[in-house]
Amino acid sequence: MKKNILNFTLAEFKTELEKNGVKPFRAQQIFKWIYAHDELKFENMTNLSEKLQNELARSYTINLPKIKHVAHSKADNSYKFLLESRDKKLIESILMIYENRVTLCVSCMIGCPLKCKFCATGSNIGFIRKLACAEIIGQVILAQQFLKEKKLGEKITNVVYMGMGEPFLNIENVEKSIEVLRDDFSFGMAKSKITVSTSGVEKDISSFINKQQVVLAVSLHFPTNALRDKYMPVNKSFPLEKLIVELKKIKLTKRQYITIEYMMLDGINDTVAHAKQLVKLLSTLKVKINLIPYNPIKGFDAKPSKEENIKTFAEYLKSKNIFVFVRLSKGTEFEGGCGQFAFKKS
Repeated sequence: MKKNILNFTLAEFKTELEKNGVKPFRAQQIFKWIYAHDELKFENMTNLSEKLQNELARSYTINLPKIKHVAHSKADNSYKFLLESRDKKLIESILMIYENRVTLCVSCMIGCPLKCKFCATGSNIGFIRKLACAEIIGQVILAQQFLKEKKLGEKITNVVYMGMGEPFLNIENVEKSIEVLRDDFSFGMAKSKITVSTSGVEKDISSFINKQQVVLAVSLHFPTNALRDKYMPVNKSFPLEKLIVELKKIKLTKRQYITIEYMMLDGINDTVAHAKQLVKLLSTLKVKINLIPYNPIKGFDAKPSKEENIKTFAEYLKSKNIFVFVRLSKGTEFEGGCGQFAFKKS
């Protein structure tokens, strides 16, 4: 069976080629063809000999997911991709175009096992399987091709692991994909431009972030164990006190922060009392907080917080010298916002 090159880091592919008597610098050339030049056919890699091209074609492939549908939001200039894997499973990602950056939100799983009540992926789909490195990187390649073909920009500047799935429950393939993103012979993306999200699971989060030095975003959403237990079942096995201890182990530079994602639910977690609990919980951490109005999903009877409640909540946090941003989700008109991924086309 042919091996998909997109499943290899550069170091792994060098080793792979050396085992077959091919000099390791060829791996660098092949990576540049794939990632810098969007060339997926060996016969078009002109600085490789015809013999090597044929050898590669016999043993390797460069397989991407297929684009099944693209939904476009004219309101906020975002594009949601519905992709199909080789085993006919569906994957979603969303391309968000801003004035000064182009961000791709990628999935690391098909579905999600965490079953957070406010998230359509876990509540309405459940867990199907983890994505391979090639399927994660494939989302980036396809989105970058789309960006260029539609003349929307030259390259993706930021990648956030905030789509379907819990990254730390597929950490091997997430880590491999990050190494590919950062490699100078592929995307050459700066570590500060990559964000990995977690709901807080009993994995070695701090060691991973300290090693990769990418940005960590914590899907916290509630300031107490009682609320998290009710809406985020993962909290029962990894409660807030354990999560905070783990986050304190992360080594931050002067300019770095841990990003706290806090979804605002009307009457559930959006009062000044909740804001006070949040400040107390995070008092030992260096954080910035994104307040995200809830994006409604089927099966969860809740409403986004009122604008005045979000403003009051934010003002209290600012009064305690915490960096606060109110982040409106993109792509909500086609269920592409935070927590809305559920294989819907439009």
